[in-house]
Amino acid sequence: MQLDSTIVGISTASGLGAIAIVRLSGARALEIALALSHRATLTPRHATLSYVYDSASKPIDQTILLYFKAPQSYSGEDICEIHCHGGAVCARLVVERTLELGAVCARSGEFTKRAFLNGRIDLAQAQAVAGLINAQSASAAQILVRQLQGEVSVFVEQVRERLIELLAYSEANIDYSEDLDEDTSLAMSQKIESLHHFLQVVQRDSVHRAGAIEGFRLCIVGKPNVGKSSLLNALVAFDRAIISPLAGTTRDTIEESLYIHGTLVRLIDTAGIRHSEDNIEQIGIERSIAAMESSNIIIALFDSSRALDSEDYAILEILKAQENAYVLIVLNKSDMPSALDLQSRALLTQTLHTLPRQISPKLLEISSKCGKDEEFAHLNPHKVFDAIAKVLENDQQSDALILSSNYQLTQIQSTLDALTQARQKLQSDELELFSYHINEAISAISAISKPYEYTQMLDAMFGSFCLGK
Repeated sequence: MQLDSTIVGISTASGLGAIAIVRLSGARALEIALALSHRATLTPRHATLSYVYDSASKPIDQTILLYFKAPQSYSGEDICEIHCHGGAVCARLVVERTLELGAVCARSGEFTKRAFLNGRIDLAQAQAVAGLINAQSASAAQILVRQLQGEVSVFVEQVRERLIELLAYSEANIDYSEDLDEDTSLAMSQKIESLHHFLQVVQRDSVHRAGAIEGFRLCIVGKPNVGKSSLLNALVAFDRAIISPLAGTTRDTIEESLYIHGTLVRLIDTAGIRHSEDNIEQIGIERSIAAMESSNIIIALFDSSRALDSEDYAILEILKAQENAYVLIVLNKSDMPSALDLQSRALLTQTLHTLPRQISPKLLEISSKCGKDEEFAHLNPHKVFDAIAKVLENDQQSDALILSSNYQLTQIQSTLDALTQARQKLQSDELELFSYHINEAISAISAISKPYEYTQMLDAMFGSFCLGK
């Protein structure tokens, strides 16, 4: 990328619309906009109604021109925006004319990349911009706007300061004493423990609330013929999945998306989980288990008209291993005489109460086929929606810090790993190696927003100690 070039790009989505925005950024942005509009000047931050012209001085379109003077602009450079009429033609003709006047086509993300390189935003804020564009729910937008305002950057700076303080202690003692006294060692160890716990909480909360950013994945699981496909069809209000009394009809995962309380939820109907000699069906079962492990919400469906069997027990064991997903246990076919005895119901309830993240403490009874009939209104499958909506509502009300990208979570894990290594070296009085791992931790956490500079540690060290007095 040539930072001295002036770039141009269409900043609005393609297709029909009232307005299309062409954006110029770079040292020649104003010059090109003036040549395009045949004007002598543009007042910064003032909207100017003006025609723009082609190379033969024929009008292309009537537009609104906006000029943002560096460095007070999105990219930190001179920016000019041409707001022309939407559609497939006007914006393209404007871009073609700017290219003739010396602009070059912007690459994907180049405006935001220049904003980062020019210090207008840090890396965490840049990732928030990308996330906002792809936000799938109101709660995701709220989280990402907080990040755009600098929430993650403040978090990183706080962690950096605590790490730099530890490094300053270590470096000072390496240079000015042979051994670390017991009180100082204990204090440093406690600081590491506290910071390690703090980062683990942030990491765990971010993993648990990943659905708020990416859209929730809701997996419907159960043994064959418990009514998974019927429930999917009832929830999406049309026959999305094939329904058959034959076990094993669904041999692969089926996905459908819908919004619940403004949040995107992807429903996944899975193949029935059981032991099978059929290779094709077994592949579908393996995919079902994989879908469970990658879901934010699991609806475990059991047939109340049949007694629990070994296949049901196997599913309960799989549920117990799910640490990150919310789980709802649902008894389907409750319009039919129940075959579940008190012991079976007690087992299901007990399993539900042992799960780390339950949606409801009670078993939910529905009829996916008859629940919408007046006679069985109390078994309406939309009760599942109501239960899930409470989870989504609680999730949206949380103001906890959330890291929204895999890159950020990877850096947090690297920081945690480095802190673990540093703690071990501190316990064995290996201060040089302790400092090395603390430096690793500083570099890892700093990579979320901006690089760490060694002079920051020197400032902390000489500001905290009266060395060379």
